[in-house]
Amino acid sequence: MNPTWQNKRDIEGMLPASPFVFGRVVSVDKEERLVKVEFEPWGGESGWCKCLKDTFYPITTGTTGIYEPEFPYKPEQEVLLACVQGANGSSQYVVLGLLDQGEVAEQ
Repeated sequence: MNPTWQNKRDIEGMLPASPFVFGRVVSVDKEERLVKVEFEPWGGESGWCKCLKDTFYPITTGTTGIYEPEFPYKPEQEVLLACVQGANGSSQYVVLGLLDQGEVAEQ
């Protein structure tokens, strides 16, 4: 590892952490509506993350006109996550949404 990056990581480790992080989707479980994310810029990987329901967009199913939420997440998409702290000291990342670069509009 480059010593400059290691020094930067050491210094940033001493600073208060932001509850928000950027990441890139690496795995998707459409059935459970979960994603795994690689954190940017250093590449640590999350466990399975829940996604805000409002990030799903409606689709029409067949000719019934009934709308169901479509799960938009795919590998390689960039997302914004928040770290949510539990009362018992545990924490979990939640995907807040896509950093849209046209992916949603193209689906």
